[in-house]
Parts: sequence; C-alpha cells; structure tokens
Amino acid sequence: MRKKPKGKPMSRWNKVRNKAISKRRFVVERTFGTLKRTYGLARARYISLEKVANEVNLKAIAYNLTRAANIYKDLITP
Repeated sequence: MRKKPKGKPMSRWNKVRNKAISKRRFVVERTFGTLKRTYGLARARYISLEKVANEVNLKAIAYNLTRAANIYKDLITP
C-alpha cells in the first residue's frame, strides 16, 4: 500500500491500487491473526524447518475445518 505524499493529493491510481490491496489484505491478515491468537502460531514449538512447516500446515487444516464447520452450521440453522 502507498501512503499519501505530504502536502500533495494521492493519485487516482494509488487510491485504486490501495483499495484492491486492502480487500485482499483484510482476508489474509484476519486469517493469520486468528492462527496466531487461537492456534498459537506466534511461536514455533520446534527447531527444524520441516517440523515447523508440519505444525503450520496442521494448524491451517484445523483452522479450515473449524471455519467449514461454522459455515455449515450457519447454513443449516434457520
């Protein structure tokens, strides 16, 4: 994202670009925030890269399953 230059208006291109980035960034940041807050992704439990990658993948799977269950629950509840 681009900041507005001091004393100058932001160009139309930068406004459009920032809006497009913001839409995608919101989804990604919310997901990583949940993973860090709820699933403890802020700290790695292991030292080796392979084990850390496995931990991240398992936590992402758990996040996706929880999210799918919540979406399904909302669909079947009147």
